[in-house]
Amino acid sequence: MKIEAYWDLNQLSQIKSKSQALKAFEEEFVHMFLKESRKSIQSINGTHSGFDSKMYWDMFDMQMAKAISDSDALGIKEYLAKALESYQKNSK
Repeated sequence: MKIEAYWDLNQLSQIKSKSQALKAFEEEFVHMFLKESRKSIQSINGTHSGFDSKMYWDMFDMQMAKAISDSDALGIKEYLAKALESYQKNSK
């Protein structure tokens, strides 16, 4: 598995198709979900408050989000693709 720099915004400019955009959206959605979930857990027990810990956990969450998105287990990409198709049919 290739580990990509999470701060590399050039990857966004490489998106050329609807399926790539949907995959990128799902990855970011899952990443934000994991990150916010971790914040709530950390605020309860007060751990991982240093910059290095935050950086580590953010990179960990990014890689987990990529793995979850690659597994197609959530079905967010498919749901959004169907919703976009339906919207395009109804807007014509």
